[in-house]
Amino acid sequence: MERILQQLFKELPYGLAIALVAFLAILLIIWLFLPLWVLFIQWNTGKIKNEIRNLVNLMEKKEGNAKRKDLSKP
Repeated sequence: MERILQQLFKELPYGLAIALVAFLAILLIIWLFLPLWVLFIQWNTGKIKNEIRNLVNLMEKKEGNAKRKDLSKP
């Protein structure tokens, strides 16, 4: 790897070589963190689904209690 970088800096202009190395470093970071990002999104989506499900259950429960009160009134 070191030999590749040395040859890269010898053959290309200095600024272009630095830009190329920076670009490759950014690509490497994105490639490494992309699976973690996908897992984070899936985890948050699962939490949001559970919260929506809990809210729907709570609304249905309140609706059922309101119907029972209406039926129990004389």
